Amino acid sequence: MNKYRISKKQALITLVFVFIVNLFVSCDNFERDFQDERFLSEEHFTEINNSGGTTGIVALDGASLSYFRDGEDGEIEFGIKSIDLGMDLRSNDMDMSRSTWYGAYHRYDNTVLTSGNNDFMWEFFYKAINNANQVISLISDEAPEELLVYKSKSYAYRAISYFYLIRIYQHTRADDSTPAIPIDFGDFVGESKATVGEVKKLIFDDLTAAYEGLKNYTRATKEEVDANVVAAYLARYHLTYENWSEAEKYADIAMKAGSISADVAHGFDELSLSEAIWGAVVTPNTSEVYQSFFSHISQINDGYSGWNHFKTANSNLVDALPASDLRHSWFADQEYPPGVVIVPGTWPHYNRTPKYTSLKFIAQPGPGQFIGDYIYLRNTEFILTKAEALARQNKTAEAQKTLFDLNSVRDSNYTLSTNTGQALIDEILFYRRIELWGDGVASFDMARLGLGLNRKDGRVNLVQPGADLVIPPLDTKMIYEIPQREVDANPNIN
Repeated sequence: MNKYRISKKQALITLVFVFIVNLFVSCDNFERDFQDERFLSEEHFTEINNSGGTTGIVALDGASLSYFRDGEDGEIEFGIKSIDLGMDLRSNDMDMSRSTWYGAYHRYDNTVLTSGNNDFMWEFFYKAINNANQVISLISDEAPEELLVYKSKSYAYRAISYFYLIRIYQHTRADDSTPAIPIDFGDFVGESKATVGEVKKLIFDDLTAAYEGLKNYTRATKEEVDANVVAAYLARYHLTYENWSEAEKYADIAMKAGSISADVAHGFDELSLSEAIWGAVVTPNTSEVYQSFFSHISQINDGYSGWNHFKTANSNLVDALPASDLRHSWFADQEYPPGVVIVPGTWPHYNRTPKYTSLKFIAQPGPGQFIGDYIYLRNTEFILTKAEALARQNKTAEAQKTLFDLNSVRDSNYTLSTNTGQALIDEILFYRRIELWGDGVASFDMARLGLGLNRKDGRVNLVQPGADLVIPPLDTKMIYEIPQREVDANPNIN
């Protein structure tokens, strides 16, 4: 990998790495107040340098988590949630009303090697990988358990990053021998493309190592990675590559890390929600205000969505949902005129809200503030993953019951499905599209299922000009080109 520009945040992290070799001495008390800062500050760096023990590694772990939350400095470069939103806007299920931030994702204009969006995604994940590589290389396999925990976490960060990259830059159904992306070995030497199979093996090996290393670890908050979080990504991995029994196994573990809530109108802005498995707390200190997920998707705040860059759901999808299902509240049921306050006590909305506009994600308070936590994983995803994995193994009764356990909470009129075979799988996939709308799953599901894009399907919700596309599954537009900066800096890219 070429060495990308280094921001102040990245420079501070690098300085910590330089000093980390000197930190393996006793340390009893060190406040992790840096969690309330957007970046690792000079003050915290001084504390880390003077404290010893595991403090430096703990700080590096916090810095990695902060990077997942904050990303780079740009209106749509705010970390994992930024990429999740961009990927959803490439799906059949989410649209936006006009050309503005994220418009290029929606129009599929940014897959080319010169795209800034493309460059950001590549840079973001390879920086995360490099941070993880440094921690992994610093901690020997014979280190004390309290250090090995952080090595295991870094295996997870690296695996998560490669899992995004392999699905963004290569077709999910590509043969294992297909050239894909370079593997970064931590030395900034430009590597040639590894094959799909080699990258998949690295992801699996890293997730397995992380899971085994975190089995006995109890995290302090949901902001930390533990074995349940790793199980969630193992479930995603195995579902993606059709290892059904393993997908079932790990989905069962992940889904039990949370519990379904009957309250669906909470805005998905609190990590304390019972369904949340992993995410990031956002405070006034760490909020990036307009450069944030909720600015771009929360209709009741004065951000980009509320101004008139509406994010809407495919009307065909919403209209197919039974009227008694509580998830209808996630989408505007009519055209609301300017000035209507849709959620009591929130921003006195001065723009219209078209039918099918997203009301699922709501940040409080407003206006001008977006203090909403980022939820990366919810247990309901893994209930649906387990149901699908069961159905694909012809464990029909178990699959029906698992789907019922979720849908009966969302819809009091829902009855145990009598569908079998492909009809049952299709029902599960329909509810997966509804339940996980806006969670960053939709386009990745399209890729694993071998589905193309079809926005000329009779939908009546708003679609920005130029985005009413039809693209077949294996078209080159469905994946991203390796960015120009990497091509220019890496002579081994082939």
